Amino acid sequence: MIVPMMKYSMIVFYKDYQPFLQQLQELGLVDVTVSSWKANNEERNLVEKINHYRQAAQQLKSIAAEQKNKQNHAKNLTPEKALEIYQSAREKLAKLKTELDKTSKEADELAAWGDFDANYIEALKKAGITLHFYELSEKRFEEFKNRWNEKYSITEINSIDKKTCFVIAAPTSESFEFDLPELKPPAMTYRQARENISQIAAEIENQQNIINRSIAYIDDFIAESECLSDNLHLSKAANSGEEAAEGKLILLEGWATAESQREVENLLNASSAFFIKEKPAPDDNTPVKLKNNRFARLFEFIEQFYTLPKYGTTDMTPYCAPFYIFFFGFCLCDGGYGMIFLMLGLLIAKKMKNAVVRSLGWLAFWCGLSTLMFGIATGSFFGVSIGNFQLLEPYRDMFLESQNLFYFAIATGVVHLLLAMGIKAYGKAKYFGFPHALSTIGWMLVLISLITAKLAVPKLGLTIPFGSEIFWSAMGLGLFFMFFCNSPGKNPLANFGAGLWNTYNDVTGILGDTLSYLRLFALGLSGSVLAMVFNSLATGMSPDIIVAKQLVMIIILTIGHALNLGMSALGAFVHPMRLTFVEFYKNAGFEAGQRAFTPLKKSSASLRKEVKQPLE
Repeated sequence: MIVPMMKYSMIVFYKDYQPFLQQLQELGLVDVTVSSWKANNEERNLVEKINHYRQAAQQLKSIAAEQKNKQNHAKNLTPEKALEIYQSAREKLAKLKTELDKTSKEADELAAWGDFDANYIEALKKAGITLHFYELSEKRFEEFKNRWNEKYSITEINSIDKKTCFVIAAPTSESFEFDLPELKPPAMTYRQARENISQIAAEIENQQNIINRSIAYIDDFIAESECLSDNLHLSKAANSGEEAAEGKLILLEGWATAESQREVENLLNASSAFFIKEKPAPDDNTPVKLKNNRFARLFEFIEQFYTLPKYGTTDMTPYCAPFYIFFFGFCLCDGGYGMIFLMLGLLIAKKMKNAVVRSLGWLAFWCGLSTLMFGIATGSFFGVSIGNFQLLEPYRDMFLESQNLFYFAIATGVVHLLLAMGIKAYGKAKYFGFPHALSTIGWMLVLISLITAKLAVPKLGLTIPFGSEIFWSAMGLGLFFMFFCNSPGKNPLANFGAGLWNTYNDVTGILGDTLSYLRLFALGLSGSVLAMVFNSLATGMSPDIIVAKQLVMIIILTIGHALNLGMSALGAFVHPMRLTFVEFYKNAGFEAGQRAFTPLKKSSASLRKEVKQPLE
């Protein structure tokens, strides 16, 4: 349900403007319209600080989750100082890790030369002897070693990974030419490189300990980001006021729920502000707030993947919630998979502390229950037909077969679309008057008449032929509404022309929309078939060795069903949303909203900070 709103147009004296906004923030019930906001330097700094605190909290949460031994560190810093130390440690850690990689590579290169003293190289150079460093494959080195020894003084230093490292000593005064790329002389010994690595590793550990101590400030960082967000919201609201009377007056627009108007008006009457209260107009940018029961609230986050409904229209959440569960079970369609979702969802809902995560757990529970019921109806449990068991053999004919599922998917689509049309007709009648709903009602009469006369009544053993008075009366009334009640108050000929055009579009649209529901049948069938395939692979590919047979079967079944469950669950999550957002929303006349109701208020973190500061 969309919560009714009231619009408040307020005029405030410029000196009272900031205190007035602070009073509204204290009240926490008024959504101040922010129009064409352009951040100033102060607001940009606030946004940057908020992002830093949030990023730090998120990074530290990941680090805390990876730690096996949880440590409790004392807190003796302000959030600002703690963030500064954490960011500095993080930057140093990144540089140290880069330096460690570089030094490790240098150490690997120096390993071949051992503890070669760089000072000794310089001493030889002063004595008139220059050392030249080379590297060559062992095979080629052995081939040309004797020939090179005739001309040069070659000393083999080491042999690693089939490569020989050697040096050639030559007089500094003589010209030296050698047909190989010369290596750079080592700047330090291998031992010195290892010592540098140890020092860098110790500093890395030190910076990592600083970061670990920052984990204690996760809640402080989150709270500080919330306080700064409150300041940013207040600043945006303050900069959205429109100046009048040469800047002496500020014009402001705000919104409040109808149920809170008494508290809002008590504050406005006690302030120096002048205000006008009115109901929202169709052209207003009215914020939207949803209010549903506990069950329907589980599906609000799914509905908001698309967008919020426009104010003055119908909230689709209560109507979509049961169908989404139904569609999910239809797509997954296996009792074993349903049991997994049901138990996993129940575990999350009972064990997790976060309210959002708990709601996702309950959503998984209901979807798992629907899947379990469909698995029982179709007789499928992890791809095994439970109707083949001797105990259930007498009830085998009760399980739904693929042909029945095909027709059931079509019937589900027809019911879903008729419900959407009913919601559309109700919305038009409620907001624009009953005559505006007659065209949609006409469509519903025609469809219900055709379905009843052609399909439903024959199934019940009754006959209402197409020529009967009941059928033609319903059809005639429906066609009249369709062709002559499209635009109440307009010329009948114009209505008839619009009716013909709408009929063409609606006939093709409804046919395509109905066929879209066959995806429920296709997904359910494909998941069941894949489950049976993995079962067959497990039995067919297992060797006839007692222990190995069971082990191979377990591996194939575990991997196969995990893959099938993952793919099928993804389809069962996405395709019901597609049927909701495309087929159902279109036929229900859904109109997208522009923004959610976000009152100017203080977060719990800001309130705690205000209580704490006077005590300090």
